[in-house]
Parts: sequence; C-alpha cells; structure tokens
Amino acid sequence: MLTLIKAQVWKYKSIEDSTPVALAEDVTVLVGKNESGKTAFLEALHKAMPLGGAKYDYVADYPRKDLVRYRPQHEAKNYQKTVELTFRIEKALADKINKEVFGGADIVAAGHTFTRDTTIANTNTIGLHIDQKAAVEALQRPLNDLEHKDEVFSGAARLEDALTKIESLSLPADNRLATFAAQWRSRAIKANGWGLVDGHIWQSYLSPALPKLLYFDDYKLLEGKINLAALQQREAATQLTDADETAQGLLQLAGTTLRELMSDEGYETARAKLEAIGLTITQKVFEFWKQNQDLDVEFDLKTDNKDIAPYNSGVNLYIRIKNRRHGVTVPFDQRSKGFIWFFSFLVWFDAVQSRAETEDALVLLLDEPGLNLHALAQADFLAYIRKLSEQHQIIYTTHSPFMVDSAHLEDVRVVEDRIKEGTKITGDLAGSSDESVFPLQAALGYSIAQNLFIAKKNILVEGPADLILLQHMGALLESGTKQGLGDAILVPVGGLDKLATFVALLGSNKLKLVVLHDRAGSPHQKLEDLVRQKLIERKRVLDFSMFLDSAPAEADIEDLLPANAYIAAFNQAYAKELNGVTLTVADLGAQPRMVERINQWLKTKGITLLKDGGFNHYRVAQAVLPSLTAAKLKPDELARFERLFAKVGEVL
Repeated sequence: MLTLIKAQVWKYKSIEDSTPVALAEDVTVLVGKNESGKTAFLEALHKAMPLGGAKYDYVADYPRKDLVRYRPQHEAKNYQKTVELTFRIEKALADKINKEVFGGADIVAAGHTFTRDTTIANTNTIGLHIDQKAAVEALQRPLNDLEHKDEVFSGAARLEDALTKIESLSLPADNRLATFAAQWRSRAIKANGWGLVDGHIWQSYLSPALPKLLYFDDYKLLEGKINLAALQQREAATQLTDADETAQGLLQLAGTTLRELMSDEGYETARAKLEAIGLTITQKVFEFWKQNQDLDVEFDLKTDNKDIAPYNSGVNLYIRIKNRRHGVTVPFDQRSKGFIWFFSFLVWFDAVQSRAETEDALVLLLDEPGLNLHALAQADFLAYIRKLSEQHQIIYTTHSPFMVDSAHLEDVRVVEDRIKEGTKITGDLAGSSDESVFPLQAALGYSIAQNLFIAKKNILVEGPADLILLQHMGALLESGTKQGLGDAILVPVGGLDKLATFVALLGSNKLKLVVLHDRAGSPHQKLEDLVRQKLIERKRVLDFSMFLDSAPAEADIEDLLPANAYIAAFNQAYAKELNGVTLTVADLGAQPRMVERINQWLKTKGITLLKDGGFNHYRVAQAVLPSLTAAKLKPDELARFERLFAKVGEVL
C-alpha cells in the first residue's frame, strides 16, 4: 500500500550525490560499467531500511577522501544525511486513513507522498505534511451538535489549538469534547516535531506499511554440504554467516528444522523425510530453471571422520544433484556457478519472505543477479523477476545485455562514476556515455537479431524511434483491452533502403511480414520492386498516412502524435542545445510532415543539432513517452493507433 517512487543517496563510498533516482513501480534496472557505483547505491538503500541488522558505519562508509574533515561534524552529532526515500500512499491505504481517522473526508489523497531520511549515524526523520486546516474541519464534523463546538474549533489552525481550548473548559470526563481531546492526546508521539494528526497517521498507518529492503549478492550462495552441529553452534551464538542464512532457508523451504534433522529416528523414517525434502525443493526450483529439466535435488545425512574440519565431526547434510539423463549424482557445489546462484537465490528469497511474515512490504535489491547464467537462463531469470514484481518492487544492477528487457527500456537507469562528481544515476540515456549504455544497445540489438529468426509475425519499421513509440502505444491499447501488437514483433531495419535485405531474410524463414513505413510523396521504388517481385503482398505494405483522417500525401509516425506533446518533448530533449530558444506549434510551417517542419525551423533559425542537419528522432521519441497516456491523449489521437494496430492485425 506504499510504493517507493524515488531515492537519493549522498556521501556514501563513491557517491557524492546520486541525484534523485525515479524508481519504477515494479522493476528498476541499474546499468553501468564495473566500478561505477551500482553496488554502493544498493548498499546505501539497503542500510536505510534493512530487514535484518545491517547498519551504516561512518568510518567504513563515508567517502574516504572526506572522512577526516567530516569526523568532527559527526562527533558533534551533526550527522550527514545519507539516503532520502520518497514513498507514495496508494489508494487503498489512503481510503482506510480517511475512513478511520477523518470520517470519510478526502484529507489524505491517493498519491500523497512523504519522505524518510536516514543519516550515516542510522537516525531517521520523516517528512510528512497533512493539510492541518482541512484535517481539523473533518475532525470537528461529528461534533457539530455539541455545545462549545464553535468556541473551541473557531480559528484553530491545528488540532492542538482546539484541544488546548477544550481542556481549558474543564469539562466532565464523560463529555464528548473532553473524550475527544483525551483520545487525541493519548495518540501523541513524544518525539519532537510530530503534530498530533501527522504523528497518529504515521504511527498507526504509514510506519506499519513501510517496506523492508532485502539485499542479495554472491555471499549468500548455498554450500554443497552443511555440518549440522557447527551450524547449530553458530545459530546459538548468533554468529550466522550469509551462507548459513541461506542454509536455514533451505531447511525452512523443505518444511524441516535443524533439530529434526539431527534427531535419531531410524533409517526408514530419516530416508522418507530426506526424499520428501528433495521432492519439495526439486518442484520449487525447476518451476523456473528451464535450462535442464532432467535434474533432481537429493539430500543425504552422513558422518565422515576422514573429511576436514568441521565436516569430520558429527552429521553432515549433503546436497546432491542427480542427472536422470546420465544416471549420476554430483555434489551441489560442483554444478555450474549459474545453477548454484539460481538455486541459492530461490531458496534465500522464499525463506526470507517467510521469516518476514509478509507478502507485501518487501523491496528486493539484487546485485548483479545471474552473472554466471547462460544468456537463455538469464531470460528465464528475467521472467522470474517479472513474476516477483507482481508482489514486490525490485531494483537490480547489471552490465549484461541479456539482463535488460528491451521491452521495458523505460525502467533502465544509467550509473556512471564521473570525474570530480562521483557516482551519478540518471534515466537520461541520451546524455550517457557510450560505454555505459552499451548493454542497452546490445540488448536491443540482440532482441532485433533474435526476432529475425524466432518471431512468427514481424512488423518492419524504419528506425528505433518508430519501435519505441509503437511498443508504447501497443502496450497502452492492450492495457485498455484494445488491440495492440499482440504476438507480433517490431523490427527496425535502419531505413527503407535496407528493406529488401530484411524481407528476403525473413521471407526465407516463412515468417509473416508487414512493412510500416514513412510516406514521403510518391511511392518508394524499392517497395514497389518488392511487391512486383512477389517478395511481399501489397496489402502488407502500410504507411502512416493511412491512419490519419486527412489522408495526407506524406506522413511519419510523429504525425500520429499530438503536435503540442511532440513539440514539448523536442524542447525538453534539446533544451541544452537550443540554449533558451523555444519551438512552438505556431512556429511550424505548412509542410505536412512534422519532422520536416521542425527541420525547416532549425534551418531558418540557424540551429545545428546534428552534423548532417535535422535532429535525433529517437531522442525526442523517448522524451515524449510520458505524455502518451490514456489520461492525456484525446479519443481521436488514440483512435489513430487503434486503426493502425487493427490493420496490422488484419493483414498479418
């Protein structure tokens, strides 16, 4: 009922100021080179609200180059703010607060935000602001029929003012006004700075709903054998390692305990229990591990006085993986690193979620997940992440192109370690370095290459701007139960001149094709040649002018968009280069194509954005996406894309 929508980190290891980082409601991907600060950002978030005992240590965590100067400030208890988290109150919780506190009055609106700040000394402050005047008006309504009501509430800017007036009247304890005052006084939070209304809403509704942040990295990998006595000793001494916690999770997931495994129950009972544990774990893990389905997880309990310490003393739990295809078993820790990671993560998360006794208030922070997984296994893990995100927000770091979902590039944030600035995190892909965005380029390239040979239905478009706009609008329509892309795949070919090659490649695989292209005056000769050579049917060659009411002779995809929104996105995307000059719709000429009208304006103004003239369509397309929502688009603007996808679906 609370969603983490923004985070900012200051003065943590390589981070001076991360800048505000907008977080997706489901999955946020942090992409960057090695040593860019991705891990530092996740660590800082985790320590702000951990599930467990993780805390900041200012000596270890404060930027080392500034530590000597900061130490006197810290010792004077003037602590450095390290993390600010911004949460949004969702409708269900807002409605509950309004009903139970304000008698149904809409005081806390859905979407209301508050902040939680954490310092390097692990102290916290809450930034929560409720309209006090509106709150007092709502609280007094049930008391409107009482004597003294006007006297105590008139001019009361805060609830505290009204309560002071009530208490000055020395009313009997059973008087409704006196009861009202006593009830609210009992809700007061003693900490300085809290008002009665804000404090009650925080303490009774928001604080219990705050999510905990869970951090997972390679240190939590499960070991292939576990000495039960040593694990029991570390558990009793509260000295569990990260691997121990995962081992405990394994036992919990299997429905057994350390004490139960160490008891002497006889061979048949023990064997039956171990087989049951193996079947439970196998079913859980191989629901998601698709790389090899011929594996089983098996467990065994043995003593081995010839092993090294501590495994030579007492009973060991051995985890083995049986390959049914080859009929052999091997120790768990001799399997591939990818399998070990995948197995350990599933076990760890399931157990942590169970121990947290919640299914709602968790945010998962995954550091380089699936680094050792094969590319296709990473795709399996991405599918698992998407499934988890239905219940939990997820933030993960990567530099693997196979861990970037090309269908959700809007969820990607780029992490860079800049000279003199430290680690910065941004959603502005266009302004990031080539090295930082390389995984995104590779992910997009892989998606395109894969689609050339795997997708059964392909829509060939000219460039990546067409791709992201059509993907976005298709998803928007499908979310409203309209026809979108469906199972068709968009393939940007890099211009009309390359269409012949793409059509030949795709056609040879007996795949269904549609060409969706810009129209510039007369029909394109190469397209006409493709039709004449019967490489593609004429009905499968579409252009954007077909979906505009005026049926102009020329049209690009940009002409299907609201002109005001596209011009605003252009100004935003090129704000720095335009240097204060602003394009308006009124400035555009009479040329039918939006893109050419902007090009002409640039030429008239003597503004050069690209060496060869014009502007980067992809950059502007990316900037316009937030404006293309069901709430912001007019029915006729949305209808253009409805007609487009309906036609594509008809001919594919």
